[in-house]
Amino acid sequence: MKQLSLRVIIAIATFALGVALADLMLYTRRISLEPITAPTDCAITYDPAVVHKLRRPDDEWLYEAFQERPLYAMPDCVDEAYSLTWIPSFHPPVVVRVWRSGSEAFIVAKELESKWRLDFEKIRQTNSRALTHAEWREIKRLLNQVSYWELSDTVDEILPNDGAMWILEGLLSKQYHWVRRRVPNQQFAEICKHIMRLSGLETAHDLYLQ
Repeated sequence: MKQLSLRVIIAIATFALGVALADLMLYTRRISLEPITAPTDCAITYDPAVVHKLRRPDDEWLYEAFQERPLYAMPDCVDEAYSLTWIPSFHPPVVVRVWRSGSEAFIVAKELESKWRLDFEKIRQTNSRALTHAEWREIKRLLNQVSYWELSDTVDEILPNDGAMWILEGLLSKQYHWVRRRVPNQQFAEICKHIMRLSGLETAHDLYLQ
């Protein structure tokens, strides 16, 4: 009787292990089907020569640190793109970029190692993946909700002693626009929080938003 019970237990355990392994294999297969990089015919690479031709208000150090080209210097294969740069007082800077090439959309997010300018050349973590159509539509919805393309570049703000700078850039049909805020209103903050959540980075951005 004891031998029978032991056999039953072993059989049940073996079956459960088999089910778990099969589910893991299926899950891994589903994940592997998700593209995580842009098509090879639309590679967006860092180009120091482009960075040295920055617009006046841009910070060359940041582009070099993140190894990213300016949004207005994206290749022609990019139909639409948005970039969020977050520079907080007490945490490392972050840049999150989303772009669309044809019907495909992508995201890349990078966080620097340190908040100190002398250490800007060190990238601590990078995430990149394809965006779903629903994710891209939600980004567009939030941008339309705040009338992004009609927002002024800067506004008069009562600046906090300690806070963060939020820079949201846009590129559409060769038209470039940027918006900088230190105290984002609720709608602008929603866009920033949404893009940061999509990035997959673990940041303290919520501490800097009302």
